[in-house]
Amino acid sequence: MKKIQYRTGEDDIGQRVDAVLARQFPEFSRSAWQQKLKMNPALVNNNPVNSSYKVTINQDIEAILPESKVYKIAFHAPKVLPKIIYQDDNVIVVDKPAGLIAHPTDANPTEESMAGAFFDQITDDNPLRPGIVHRLDRDTSGVMILARNPETKKFLQEQFRNRKVSKHYTALVQGHLKQDQARIELPLQKSQRQPNTMVVHPGGRPAITEYKVMAQYHKVSLVDVSIHTGRTHQIRAHFAHLGHPVIGDTVYGRDTRPKGLNRQFLHANSLTIMLPNKGKQTFVAELPKDLKNYLELL
Repeated sequence: MKKIQYRTGEDDIGQRVDAVLARQFPEFSRSAWQQKLKMNPALVNNNPVNSSYKVTINQDIEAILPESKVYKIAFHAPKVLPKIIYQDDNVIVVDKPAGLIAHPTDANPTEESMAGAFFDQITDDNPLRPGIVHRLDRDTSGVMILARNPETKKFLQEQFRNRKVSKHYTALVQGHLKQDQARIELPLQKSQRQPNTMVVHPGGRPAITEYKVMAQYHKVSLVDVSIHTGRTHQIRAHFAHLGHPVIGDTVYGRDTRPKGLNRQFLHANSLTIMLPNKGKQTFVAELPKDLKNYLELL
């Protein structure tokens, strides 16, 4: 039996425990979690609860994971390891290349991943996501931090949950924005029509994005984006809702990519976070060559 542990944060308050688990471990559907919890109830602060139990902040959830194909395979490292920006006994900070997933899923159990890249350097009690504290989309490049032990993982995850991490991205979006800088506060939830996408909906979870225009080109804008919440596809969904989808995003924008660009123009350029015994640190990843080259074409 594979067990996981999770401590609830501000965004979990009032949510059902099955919904919280499905959101934190999206490899499994909510119905899969409900079925699992019928057989093996989750423990909240060591007390068994049913699926409908509504959590509060700073509660410790322990649950047995549903079955997964990922358990049955070895993690696969990419042929070329991501560039290491910083490492110590507790963390590895890397510049993730576009095209690499954070961790394998049932849909792609043998795919090369960030988890596989450093699997032999990490001790983790989570069999699905060794070292993974947060994720970047497959086609998003940039700064990503991995925890090398369970204590550090909890330390870092708590900062992400409580919105104490500063994350900045560089994005190129369609059109010219009406305001040079703005704060976007639009709740997001999964689309009922397209379950793998997110849409703005009043019943969704709070999502906060801020941006500042850095440059304008013909029909596109280069923006610095900071996010205060970590919703799936948050930047892509927010800018698409405003009518300014990220250039190269074939899910939220146009069906085809512009000539000279082979992925979405989205890069995580900096991450500021507290490290164990090291205080607050900022890590930076320069804009990669493929995105720089595309800007030169504009």
